[in-house]
Amino acid sequence: MEERKLPLIAIQRIRMTTDGTGVTTLVCSKGCPLRCRFCLNPSSWDDTKPAEILSVDELYERVKIDNLYFISTGGGLTLGGGEPLLHSAFWKEFMEKYRETNWSFNIETSLNVSREHLDDLIPFINEYIVDVKDMDPERYREYTDGDYDLFFENLMYLKEKVGQEKILLRIPTIPFFHKENEAEESQKKLEKLGFTRFDRFRYINPENRKPISDEAKENREKILGKVRSQF
Repeated sequence: MEERKLPLIAIQRIRMTTDGTGVTTLVCSKGCPLRCRFCLNPSSWDDTKPAEILSVDELYERVKIDNLYFISTGGGLTLGGGEPLLHSAFWKEFMEKYRETNWSFNIETSLNVSREHLDDLIPFINEYIVDVKDMDPERYREYTDGDYDLFFENLMYLKEKVGQEKILLRIPTIPFFHKENEAEESQKKLEKLGFTRFDRFRYINPENRKPISDEAKENREKILGKVRSQF
């Protein structure tokens, strides 16, 4: 059988309260189906940071250093990106092989992937941290270049399969895109669908923290001209 490989762009250690119970390590993989205009991590899809290619065992050797933190706090790995569900086959193999660690496994996802990627990991994931983007279908498509219907159908499917208590919905206020009350309106829509766990936050322009590629800048400019007149 062909050895699974993960295109890795970053490992962030000793994280607390941000993406799961206890102390967690965030593993960021390359690749994303979306092109969000203010993407928080454009190096997951642009050319600013090349990926390091790791096997299942090589990744385990990198992250096992924090085993004591994970066991003592109920923590573990958080799968991030980009979109980690694009690498569901890799993560399924990793979790099957190392399930006896008793680590928790969380995932940060846009859910903009085909259903089989979700099904691959449902038996293993402790918590889903879902990036909602926007609950208006037209604006979702305009902002992400993604498929709102796919996101929404996967969200409801996930709720049916794992229960809303395992799903944390992150609702952003995006600069030059959302007005102050719009995150609250998105939350109300989701509450009517039976969801109860939310994290509302304000996006920070990634260019204020680190260099981004010309491609990412051009991607952002696609929407700024359309929405400036609304503010």
